[in-house]
Amino acid sequence: MTFTRIGQTGQTLAAGSQPVGGTRLGGTELEIRPQGSSEIAVWLASKAPVDMDKAAVSRARSHGVDLAVKFEGRYPTGPNGEYLPSYQVATACAIEGTDEQRKAALADVVKFMTPAPVRSIEEWIAELSVITAGRGKEGFDAELLLNAYSARLSEFPADVVRHALLKHSWKWFPTWAELEAVCKAKTGPRKHMIAALSQPAPDTEPTRRPPTQEERDRIAALIAEQFPNVPQSWRDRAAEEATKGDCMTDEPKRVGGQA
Repeated sequence: MTFTRIGQTGQTLAAGSQPVGGTRLGGTELEIRPQGSSEIAVWLASKAPVDMDKAAVSRARSHGVDLAVKFEGRYPTGPNGEYLPSYQVATACAIEGTDEQRKAALADVVKFMTPAPVRSIEEWIAELSVITAGRGKEGFDAELLLNAYSARLSEFPADVVRHALLKHSWKWFPTWAELEAVCKAKTGPRKHMIAALSQPAPDTEPTRRPPTQEERDRIAALIAEQFPNVPQSWRDRAAEEATKGDCMTDEPKRVGGQA
């Protein structure tokens, strides 16, 4: 399989510049600086997907949003019933935060979805073709494969694509289905974070309180008015049941509109 010669990749994003509002994880500066998407992509490609997932959670937390991604195990088997390596996939994301906090966090977290430039992806594919057993494609067929793979891989974050191509263990040059499965699994946590951040915050539970004596008297009077022909003991029990516990949600009001 013949591809373009490999160039140097994985440079540090904005090396030597002052960090802007980032966080640290394992001694490595993890932050999104206000450069263009190509520089962000280079920075992402130098990191591991699991670290970028943690960094995305940290960035959301800096805006007051708590994210908790839920994972489930997958235990695949081969065509002959043999056990294949297990892995985890993200299935949901719990979230806490106001609408404004979610909006601010979303603007940061979507940067972690920045794809790599096509040229970089093509270089990684070429490197993969050197270190795996290939399919013997040459010339025009190899070019078609390179174009088809790079276009599809451009839909995934740069760090995920580089991991899938160069860090994941492949004996044979992978099919697109195999590559896509790895990319989807690695992108899943961020997809669920973004989906959660895109949802409006639920309405807050109203503060409840016990009724005042004046409110109890009004409810008892209303029951007596509606059910004049039932025994007084029944009306008393109904009024007691209706005013039990913290059943009021508004501020108490007094006669004449005075609180």
